[in-house]
Amino acid sequence: MVRCTLLATIAFAWFGTVPFSVGEEVLFEDDFDGTLSSEWRAVGLTKDDYRIRDGGLEMRVQPGRRARDTPMLMVLLPFKTSEFVTASVELTLLDRFTEPAESAGLFLTDADSREFGGEKKNRNGHLVFLPGDVEFIGEEGEEGDPQQYAMKFWPANEVYGSLRIIVRGNYGHFQVGPSRKGKYLNFFHSALRKDEPRRGFSLSASGGPSDRDHWVRFDNFRVTRK
Repeated sequence: MVRCTLLATIAFAWFGTVPFSVGEEVLFEDDFDGTLSSEWRAVGLTKDDYRIRDGGLEMRVQPGRRARDTPMLMVLLPFKTSEFVTASVELTLLDRFTEPAESAGLFLTDADSREFGGEKKNRNGHLVFLPGDVEFIGEEGEEGDPQQYAMKFWPANEVYGSLRIIVRGNYGHFQVGPSRKGKYLNFFHSALRKDEPRRGFSLSASGGPSDRDHWVRFDNFRVTRK
């Protein structure tokens, strides 16, 4: 089991700068202005679970803990995980998360389920970005021991910017940014399945209470390829 630590303070020197790059191809974007794009597909959601309001997409947090079958809005796009693809979206909580593991985020999908993503999640009463950053804390030669790694979590403050998933070389990377100072914060990365015939991205929210509604808001969804 990976040991976990919650950072009470932020080391701003850890932020990295991502240089501006030209020549990006926009695969899909939706600013949620007026109506929802017809490219979106609802999986496990009813029409009462999401709405367009004031230039944003609002989504009801689904009750209970779910994994791969979590209800979501999904868009399938023509790309492979071997390519360099970036998806980003702004996420705002309209109601404070109160339930254990209540979360919302952006995910890479196959044809019908989530594989990799980044979230804002309630963890022991703290709203954090998840997955966090994995740090090796062992001695030389102990790299193969999972007990020698700590998972660090950062407070999920809006000042850090949009949730971002970068797909490159059959790996998925979770990143947040740019911040108001133009910086990016890099988190977890993982190998991806190479042979999925259909790929896409999704927005979802789950783990909410069963006796009242919680809502989140997504703005400025965009997917590009270099």
